[in-house]
Amino acid sequence: MQYAFAGQKATAPKGGIAATASTKTATLTVTPATLRDARFGGSNPPAELMDRLENFFALGHFKDCAGVTAKALAHFEQSPFLWDLLGQSHLQLGALDEAQTCLNKAHQLAPETPAPLTALAEVWRKRQHPKEAEAFFRKALSKDGNHLRALTGLARLLLDTGRAQEARPLAEQAAAQDAQQASVQFDLGNVLRSCGDRDAAIAAYARAAELAPDQAAPRYNLAQLLATSGQEAKALPHFEALLAHTPDDDRTRAHKLHCQAQLNDWSCFDEYQQHRRTLGLRGKAVPPFLLMGMEDNPDLLRVRSRAYAAEQIKVTAPPPLPASVGSTRPERLRIGYFSADFHNHATMHLMAGLFEQHDQSRFDIQAFSYGPDRTDAHRQRLERTVSAFHDCRQMDDRTFMDHAKAQALDIAIDLKGFTGRTRCRIFGDRLAPLQVSYLGYPGTLGSPAFDYIVTDPVVSPVGSEHHFEESLLRLPHCYQPNDNTRRIATRQFTRQNCGLPEDGFVFACFNNSYKITPQEFDIWMPLLREVDGSVLWLLSSGQISEDNLRREAAKRGVDPSRLIFADRVTPDEHLARQKVADLFLDTFCYNAHTTGSDALWAGLPLVTLPGRQFAARVGASLLTAFGLPDLIAKTPEQYRAIALNLAQDETAMLSLRSRLAPLRRSAPLFDTQRYARDLECGFDMIHDRYRAGLRPAHIAVPAAPATADVSPVTLPAKAARA
Repeated sequence: MQYAFAGQKATAPKGGIAATASTKTATLTVTPATLRDARFGGSNPPAELMDRLENFFALGHFKDCAGVTAKALAHFEQSPFLWDLLGQSHLQLGALDEAQTCLNKAHQLAPETPAPLTALAEVWRKRQHPKEAEAFFRKALSKDGNHLRALTGLARLLLDTGRAQEARPLAEQAAAQDAQQASVQFDLGNVLRSCGDRDAAIAAYARAAELAPDQAAPRYNLAQLLATSGQEAKALPHFEALLAHTPDDDRTRAHKLHCQAQLNDWSCFDEYQQHRRTLGLRGKAVPPFLLMGMEDNPDLLRVRSRAYAAEQIKVTAPPPLPASVGSTRPERLRIGYFSADFHNHATMHLMAGLFEQHDQSRFDIQAFSYGPDRTDAHRQRLERTVSAFHDCRQMDDRTFMDHAKAQALDIAIDLKGFTGRTRCRIFGDRLAPLQVSYLGYPGTLGSPAFDYIVTDPVVSPVGSEHHFEESLLRLPHCYQPNDNTRRIATRQFTRQNCGLPEDGFVFACFNNSYKITPQEFDIWMPLLREVDGSVLWLLSSGQISEDNLRREAAKRGVDPSRLIFADRVTPDEHLARQKVADLFLDTFCYNAHTTGSDALWAGLPLVTLPGRQFAARVGASLLTAFGLPDLIAKTPEQYRAIALNLAQDETAMLSLRSRLAPLRRSAPLFDTQRYARDLECGFDMIHDRYRAGLRPAHIAVPAAPATADVSPVTLPAKAARA
């Protein structure tokens, strides 16, 4: 029997044993190469009876099927067909011991038939014994290399255990064998997606959705993959179709709203307000990151995060007790960083210098990578720095957890949180005595699996503790690391080659489009009206987003041509071109994070308005650690006034710019060595508490002394373009 999506119907036979079954929606369907893949021999019932029993099973009447089949075995006790069908029925009912007994009997009676072996593999899989399951799937394929159920079953097993590349040829063989079955195409899409073949995965999901238009699973995966591939406009109709069928599907609605926000279709905010009180708090929880830019409400965010964490992070191991209270500190604390982004990614842009500045005499730094195998300069730089680099991308969760535990870490640090490609769920099994959330996700993970979150007094001021499930490890300056060897291309950008006017004030915001909301535009557009010749320079998120933002500008009385959109370029060139702008305007619910420190490193000042949640206070943290607190507004009116004054007062702007270069050399924000000492002091402080037998608590890390001045490193022009 081949698994099918819920909703497909089997055809009920007429008369006989199965005539008592009413036609209903079934969870299984019968295809070629299934139970009837071998007419096992003369010991079986007549073919007509077997047909009826198969159809009875296909209708989903597993309990009744088991009863009828057991009675038939009284007359055909040596029937491999009946033993197999009885085992299959028990398997569907979850009676694994009975299923195994029956299927073993079927295999004994028909040793060359793959069906009982495949079902036995599924028994072992349900018992969570993947090695035994794999052995039975492979034995079934040794009997028939084209057995569809064994091909798809083994492909799913390999995918679930992190071996997508091994699963791919099996899934492709199954799809070639039966191109008309939606479940086979769906499985292929899942495998291709895990292999990183995005376009092929999209095609497979689209084919599955075409074959089973009423089924949610292929359409949802198709929409989700389109959305994360920057094809939000193509994803939206699929999300809308799913919601039309199931309006209470909060997960789909959250993805739809985020797609609209990415496209700057601001009708999403009205829809969000209609559902905000229940969104993610009924039925399926939603990834809280998707809604972080919709409103600045840390209390609601924590509730959503707790609901999502309860589904995603199964806490199976409590925090361990100290081995011996009062024990001495190890010579080197073993620190493990876990991420999918140890390559050319914002995480490494921020952390590369930190890894190099860690005190290797006191800390054993290990990196656990489960992202793509990209041997770029950032990966190579990290591998040269850490004590050990663990490539865990092919490991299933159990193997990954066991491998991490074998390293005897003192502190395990998650760098992903609830962002794309995360595997923070493995922290539920307690990888180290202390577990820390850091950098990748700006907010609580809502799970008792994490003891601490790295933060600072600005993003998490006194009184904000109740917004977090974790204890706060407050660094003295900014929670965000920066690399003071970060390269800025030497290419000389001009306003002309950036598409900007030669004269006039250039306001800029290079945040992702979903962070820009009507709240910002209601301030930014009056600024453009009041500052003659000014423009707003934004990062392009595609034509639809650009058209929507220009339309919103026109609604507010601004010529749409005064919005200029920048194409995406290499990080070092993006840093270099920011010098032609005048002032970075921060967004509110979700501030500039890496983008904000990029601007300051490039010499572009930033004005911000801090809110309540972590993500809404990062701009203020950056400016405080950079030494420009006068650019932190307290109200929307003051935010507008600061920006307007700088745009209209050339002397004030020149004075501000004169402060940037010295601050870049001396401010804590870009003092990578000092940051490393602060973070390491935090590690020591939380480990001291652990050794003393104390529970985690909010900790304020004292500031380390400043280090020598630093200056940005530039590449030769030719290398910068490479």
